[in-house]
Formats: sequence, C-alpha cells, structure tokens
Amino acid sequence: MFKWDPCGLVCVAMIYALMAYADYVILIWMLLPTFGHSIWTVIHGVVFNSLLITTIIAHTRAMTADPGVVPISQSKAEKPLNHHADYSSDDEDESDEEAAFRRDHSFSRPSATEWTMCTRCDSLRPPRAHHCRVCKRCIRKMDHHCPWVNNCVGELNQKWFLQFIFYVGVSSLYSLFILCLCWVYHDAYGSTGLKGPLGENIYHAKVIHSVMLAMESALFGLFVLAVSCDQLGAIFTDETAIEACQRRGRNYLASSRRPRNSKVAMMKQVCGPGPKILWLVPCVTPQKAQPRYLRNHDQLAHFDV
Repeated sequence: MFKWDPCGLVCVAMIYALMAYADYVILIWMLLPTFGHSIWTVIHGVVFNSLLITTIIAHTRAMTADPGVVPISQSKAEKPLNHHADYSSDDEDESDEEAAFRRDHSFSRPSATEWTMCTRCDSLRPPRAHHCRVCKRCIRKMDHHCPWVNNCVGELNQKWFLQFIFYVGVSSLYSLFILCLCWVYHDAYGSTGLKGPLGENIYHAKVIHSVMLAMESALFGLFVLAVSCDQLGAIFTDETAIEACQRRGRNYLASSRRPRNSKVAMMKQVCGPGPKILWLVPCVTPQKAQPRYLRNHDQLAHFDV
C-alpha cells in the first residue's frame, strides 16, 4: 500500500531526519558529555532509542498497511447488487457537473447504512466508506489522509496510527526530560562546558542544539497531543472526521446516527479484543471481527482488487 505521493514522501523523510537528529543530539551532545560512559548514559540511551525504534515500527506499519481499500468492480457499467445501493460521490470530491447531475436526477445522500457506487473509482462502497483524492480509492471508515504516514487512516490501520502519535509524544517528553537533566548536571569545565578544554564554540554549539531539540520536541509534542485528542474523540463517538463534516452539512440524515458503546468497547474495535497491553505493541496485528456489512460474501462475489 506504499504511495508515491510527493508531499507524503517529503513528510516521511522529514520525520526520519528529525528522529535521527534528536538521537544525535541526545547521545553526542547531552548524555556522553554529561554522564560519560556511566550506567546512566546506557540506561537513558537504551530507553530513548527503544522509543525511537518503536515509533519507526508503528510509523512503517501505518504507512504500508492496507487502510481498508474497497475492491473495484470488474465492469464500470456494473450496477449495484442490491436495492440499498446508490450512485454517490463524497462532497469533498464532487465536481460541479456531478453535483448538478445529482440535483437534476433527484439523487439524495444515502444514509450510513446503505451501499453506494463511487463515481470516481467505480467501487461498490460499504457503509461509512469514502473516496480519497490522493489514494484514488475508496477507504472503509476513512478518517483522513495523513501526509505524515503517506497513507489514509482507515478501519484497518488506525491502530498503527494511534501507536505512532503516542510514541512520538512519549519520545518528545523523554527528550525534554533528558535535556533538563543534562543541563542540571552540566559541568562548566567539562568537554562541552564554557570553560572546558574545547573552548566556547563547543559550548555555543551545545546551546544551539539544545534549543533546536527543545523546539522540535515541544512542537511535535503539542501536535500529536492535538491529533490524539481528535482521534480518541472520533473513536469514542464512533464518528470519523469526514462523518463529522457531513453531520454538520445539510445532506446529513438522522438515520446515520449510531448507538454508542462504552469507550473500552470502542477501543477494542480499533486495537483488537486482546489484552490491553497489546494495544501499545506495534508488532501485534489486532484480530478484528469482520464488520457486519461485509459478512455477506454474495455482495462481493463479483468484485476483485
């Protein structure tokens, strides 16, 4: 599912470059000059690099996993297979001509329980699936297309995305903690000290690297905090970002409302029904039950990827 999107590739390269820079500053400019080759350097170095490795694993899985791509029909002229299906296009992807065509033919927006035929990728979309402009495919329970993972965030990869932003936040907090710790124990006569053997230039370089890392950690920490609140709110209310926009629009139907379960039950739908500790492990694939609207294999018999 890797996408060759220029914007997404630039964002991915930026993420890996910033993580490498953070690791460089923490090890070379903070831990080694402050604690030398003591056990504290080993402990903090192992913990910080473990967080970075876990972040990379979660990011890779979110980037390469199938977000829930809807199969494309074999024939563009193929009609919906049941009377609940209707031809539909998302508001954010609908052109003026298509909107006029819908108005002239009295097409109304279907509810969240109906199947629709996408006019852009010719796929029979299950309920709550939406078309992505970047991926050029319909995605089941699509929340948004994230350039930072160069992929859509949908039904099948939302767990990896949650883990990615969680570990980015933890790594940012831990890097700020190490920065404060190293400056508390800073030795003015050490290798990077103002009165050290290497002179003032090394000290000034350490200050610059410290400021740069603090800005990076603070900005990314605040960013993932906002995204985390948005994602958790969408999970707990069982409403994606696209569905929230549609709810505020005029075409939203009251029948699209769904009964809400407990927050733990909603998290299990995303992260899997196993032990909660596995929700934080990016190497474990959640075992999800097949959605009810996909259990009828006869509806997908004439479709392939």
